[in-house]
Amino acid sequence: MSVTAGAQAAIALDEAAIGRWRDRIRQTTFANYHFEMGIALLMGGDAQAAHGALQRAMEIQPDLAIVYPLLVLAEERLGHADAARQRQADLQARAPALWLDGCAALAARLLKDGKAEGVDWARRVADQAPASDIRVPALAGLAAQVQGRAGDALAAWAHALTVETDIPAASAEDVATALADVSNTLFAYWDDGQVQRTELALAAAQVASRLVPTRPDLRFQVIRCLVRLVRPQEALPEIERYLADSGSGGEDKNLLHQWGMRDLCAGDLTAAEEHFARCAAIDTGWAVPESYRAVVALRRGDAAQAMTHAQAGCQREPRNYFANQCRGLVEFETGALAQALASLRQASAQAPNQPLTKLLLAMVLDGAGQSQEAVATYREADQEGGPLMHRQLALYPAGYQERLARLAARAG
Repeated sequence: MSVTAGAQAAIALDEAAIGRWRDRIRQTTFANYHFEMGIALLMGGDAQAAHGALQRAMEIQPDLAIVYPLLVLAEERLGHADAARQRQADLQARAPALWLDGCAALAARLLKDGKAEGVDWARRVADQAPASDIRVPALAGLAAQVQGRAGDALAAWAHALTVETDIPAASAEDVATALADVSNTLFAYWDDGQVQRTELALAAAQVASRLVPTRPDLRFQVIRCLVRLVRPQEALPEIERYLADSGSGGEDKNLLHQWGMRDLCAGDLTAAEEHFARCAAIDTGWAVPESYRAVVALRRGDAAQAMTHAQAGCQREPRNYFANQCRGLVEFETGALAQALASLRQASAQAPNQPLTKLLLAMVLDGAGQSQEAVATYREADQEGGPLMHRQLALYPAGYQERLARLAARAG
């Protein structure tokens, strides 16, 4: 079969394009190697060696924006203030967008790592950028977070969501990644300020998703935060956008898990059962979706079905604290108080950093007539979990809130 001249030209074009991409990948890889070495040396105090590595990165990839402000920073630390000012002035005159992108990327990198120097670079971005640049309030929020000004961080990120922006994704990627890292860190650990920490995590993720709307991981973080905060009505449109953006077809186990929790918060038990069942079918070794199906069954008043799912969760992962917690709750509902206590104690020992598990243990202790230990355990859980823990009781049968309210009255 003959190949036409047009087809040959198309093949040649494709091969040329592939070659250019390969060259670009090699260029980026080598440039990043020298860049990462340079920033590590600079942060470690060796400005001279850092300058050489950063200079090499710039030579290999002249459009690697973050290198330019790093070279200025290295020259400032070497005492070459005039050279630093000249480098900055030259680049601002020749390629102002590249300089601004570099300043934003460096500010984001430093602030993500909790370094105070990032605050100064965030101010440099604010001084140079137009009012429509969403990176300005995004970085202002990061700077406030680093300085411990949570209210100012929330205000800055709320403002960022009102800014109509046309920043290219490539220019926003570093800031979005820094916001995502900060959001994940805030989300990860419980403390007595967890409501505010999760609200901060949510705001950071929302701004990150606005900066780079094509990244499903950023929208998924928004969903996680909304579910934890028990805001199911806001979570649903985010789930729909995630489905549209990710192309997963709704068969993403992590999304189905969050979706099921969202349904539980909203009281839609039919949808919750569907999503947890699909999640359980995708990952047959994961205890959590089966254990949540037990919670759904408990809320429906079907203790027998709840026990089937609770046992299935424990069979999947015998050492999973949540599986043992849910089995204990089913045992409690069926009157097997000794077994329920054993299961909840085991779950709390397996996950001492989960105050909600401790709170449920307090409820079971109280139901078993161990009032003194119940009060002590309640107080400990309440101190560790705070208001957000109590808000999350919306996932469980309504009677739990009533039982715990009575226990709270005795605990003072």
